[in-house]
Amino acid sequence: MVFNERIKTITYNEILPSIVDTVNQSNIFTARALSNPKPWRGTTVNQPIQIANSTTGGSFDGMDEFDTSATNNVRSMTWYVKGYEQSIVIPGIEQSVNETSNKGAVRLLGAKMDEAANSLADGVGNLLYGYGNGKDFDGLGLIVDDGTATSSYAGLSRAELPNINGHVTAAAAGKMTLDLVSKAFDDASAAGSSQESPDIAFTTSQIWSLFESLLHKNNSLQAHYDATAITGYNRVNGKTPRGTSVPAQSLKGAWGVDAISYRGKPVVADDKCPNGRFYWINEHYLEYRNLKGQDLNNYNNKNNITEGTYSDIKDQVPSFLQMRDFMQPINQYGKIGWLVMLGNLIHRQPRRNSVITGIKSIA
Repeated sequence: MVFNERIKTITYNEILPSIVDTVNQSNIFTARALSNPKPWRGTTVNQPIQIANSTTGGSFDGMDEFDTSATNNVRSMTWYVKGYEQSIVIPGIEQSVNETSNKGAVRLLGAKMDEAANSLADGVGNLLYGYGNGKDFDGLGLIVDDGTATSSYAGLSRAELPNINGHVTAAAAGKMTLDLVSKAFDDASAAGSSQESPDIAFTTSQIWSLFESLLHKNNSLQAHYDATAITGYNRVNGKTPRGTSVPAQSLKGAWGVDAISYRGKPVVADDKCPNGRFYWINEHYLEYRNLKGQDLNNYNNKNNITEGTYSDIKDQVPSFLQMRDFMQPINQYGKIGWLVMLGNLIHRQPRRNSVITGIKSIA
């Protein structure tokens, strides 16, 4: 019932001691790409690559003279450090009031720290599927491209050096087929080499469900119905080893599956993936290079107060966030801190990735 002012005025109300995050969704690629950072050293990260085979060899007999011409078949991919920041602003009066009655139902400082970490992870998650424009981190849009959207990658021209291109295929009439998914995998693969082939697929939740329907339609999934053996969700997250699918026993059906493996590679739904896209990614060559700020401290990513995606899937927030300690402005009552990421996402062999674009339905 709705109470009158008499009872509302003299009765304490309960404030539950947590904040529920109603904003953020899954951010799986970010968790995996940033799960094992490598240190940044120097002004740039450089990867020498071979751009052609030598043409000085050939058949001979007798005392034929060999070709001793010097070859010039090496170039360098180059990446520059970029940064991302998230402010944490604590007004002094608000914190003082919050710290009075039993320390507050929800501690303001803890709530703002969770909010900052989740906001940063959400923003970076968008960039890591993007095109590395301006000050943005490089993302899959830039890495897995063939000149359709970008003219260069890591300082090299896509037109002059097509071997640095990913493989982009538009779904005909927006239709997803198993042949199309298989071809995209083959385009990015060297036959017989697991290292030189994609080892995971990322797509949207909608396309993941379409793919599930496609597999059912083609009798490619066998559902095992066992009421006592349903193991629940067993999804790929930031800590699942690279090149590893979830256990086969998780492919159990209680009208629907909770994991899909295709060609022995996990297919992962990620809410950050752009609409209509299905990526095959080679994680062997994928690296996040992390620059340690000299005046920054490592920050523990764990949500302490907030319930939601980033507390349920604990590996979604990067564990190597850095923080600048709180400082007090000289002309304001409060304190301001910063969460910071420094570095860049690199892929040392972009031709081993592919993307299908424009998916709307199954054939």
